Order: sequence, then C-alpha cells, then structure tokens
Amino acid sequence: MNDSKTIIVEDCLYPSDNLFDIPCLRQDMQAGYLILPFSPYRIGRKKRESATVHFYVDDYRFSALWKNPAKFLDTNPIAAVEPNYSLFDTTPIAFGLQLIYQKRWIARFWQEHGVKIYADLNVGSKFFNYNRMGIPDGYNAFATRGANGTIDLLIQRHMIAREISGLDSPNLIVYGGGMEVKEYCCKHTLLYVHDYMTAKHER
Repeated sequence: MNDSKTIIVEDCLYPSDNLFDIPCLRQDMQAGYLILPFSPYRIGRKKRESATVHFYVDDYRFSALWKNPAKFLDTNPIAAVEPNYSLFDTTPIAFGLQLIYQKRWIARFWQEHGVKIYADLNVGSKFFNYNRMGIPDGYNAFATRGANGTIDLLIQRHMIAREISGLDSPNLIVYGGGMEVKEYCCKHTLLYVHDYMTAKHER
C-alpha cells in the first residue's frame, strides 16, 4: 500500500523531448481499458473507492496536488487522467506552459509510483501543440471532456490522439457532452462515459 508519509517527493527533472523541459510520459505506464469505478477527484464516491480517477472538476479541488502529489497515492488508484488545469484560448501562453509542465510532471511522478496514466487532451485550441509535448509517439491512452456544442473541438482532439497513437481508433475516453458527443464516439469507436451534470442539463 502506498503511503504519502513515506514517499519523498524529490525536486527532479524527468527526461524531456522538448525545449521547455516538459517531462515525457512513460509508454510502459500508459493506461489500458477503463477500470471502474471511474470517479472525479474527491467528488461523488468515497475517495478510496475509485479505481480510475479524473480531474474534470473545478481546479481549486486539486490545486494542492502540485505541493504534494504523493498525497493522491494514499487512495491507491490503479489509473488516473492527468490533472486537467483549465487552459482556454484566452490563457496567456507563458502561464499555460507552466500548467502543462505541472500536470505532466505530476503524471510522470505518479507513473513512477505505479499509477497508469491517460494523457489529458482537454485544452483550448491555442494549446493543442504545446499540450502534445511530453506525450511520446505511439502513446495510446487519452482522455478529454465533452461538452454540448463543442463537437468541433472533440474532432480536433480525436485527430491529435490518432496522430500520436498512429491508430484510427485510439484509446480515448470522452467524459460527458450529451447525445451529439455520444453519437460521435459510437461512430468512431471511442469510449463515451456518461456524466451526471450533462444528463441533468438535458432533462
């Protein structure tokens, strides 16, 4: 069992494939098929019940992870989506690069401690190319957030997953977004995961 009290979070640099030193994810620690329960970080289920954890929640709920990413390991997750810091087209590039560095460093740290990782593709189009840094060619574990009326963004994120993985049907989880998003996922053999808030709004 992991115990954050015994894990030293070292100030280290992981191998990088880019000029910004954004760490590379480990291909041997990429996630596979979705293992349930799939739960948002610290919401809904008791935190120790989640086999796979995602961070498609308000940023403030996981902001403390940068100070102590080992704390997350106390919940004994099998897999996780990278922390999804909000990155919009209005976010300054300098600040956005810092957030991409943080999420990829945290994800690599978790991989080093046995957690399989889905690379997060849920960023604004301004950051598509920056967000690819540190995801090695051939990586095939991705996740993104679906949203009503944003099918064009999903199509672009799907294309990015295809380009990186080299596969027509990459291992891409799409969390929520409603019927239009679900139909797109069915058409392209992507995994659509229902979310409560979308269903609530549709009702």
